[in-house]
Amino acid sequence: MDYGKAVLITIIVFALGVIVLPNTVSLFAGEHYWYNLSYNKTVPCVKCHADVYEELKLSAHRNLRCEDCHRANKSITYASVSGSYTNVTPGKEAHAASCVACMLCHQINASHASRVPGPYAGGFNVTLFGVTSSYNYSNSTYNGICEAHNSLVAHAIAKANNSSLLLDSTEACLSCHADIEVKMNFNVSTGMNVYAKDVVLGYNATTGINESEVEITGLYITDFKNVTEVKLS
Repeated sequence: MDYGKAVLITIIVFALGVIVLPNTVSLFAGEHYWYNLSYNKTVPCVKCHADVYEELKLSAHRNLRCEDCHRANKSITYASVSGSYTNVTPGKEAHAASCVACMLCHQINASHASRVPGPYAGGFNVTLFGVTSSYNYSNSTYNGICEAHNSLVAHAIAKANNSSLLLDSTEACLSCHADIEVKMNFNVSTGMNVYAKDVVLGYNATTGINESEVEITGLYITDFKNVTEVKLS
């Protein structure tokens, strides 16, 4: 290798060192500092989740902190550090945070939420669609029999059972309570066959006429129309 190439390689290596080395030193130096995980000391989640933070500030939950939801499940032992960092509780089911369903805080009797249980958002009857959930969607007062969104909530729960992203009915909640685009397809019936028969009751001596009534024996939908509704963001 001639002298000129050696000098050029040296200059390139030196330049890379000037650019990369400060970031590397800063990274490893920063890893020796620990955040206080007690409730009054918030971990700066926004450092990595700035986009989520901006969405939060535009939502009805703008006054809540990240841990109000993501460290709010009583059934989970989260890691905690307090005082001079000598009082340490290791996380068991979760370390820093966990995914939660909206209904953790918004179900009837939100006793599983350790932070700030929100207003009741139930009144749905998902059992009508053969779906079960660990959250309380209804009671004797708010039974949700006539709720128009039962199928939407039930479908979200059924879909979430095969996913690890959105828990329980969270997808349905976001459909209405977040500025996201939602496309829904409906099959609307446009025709129906009604089967009936005439039942003779017999002669009525009071009225002097032979009475009968019509008994419906079957209702069968014959046609469907596909309708697509889009809620823009």
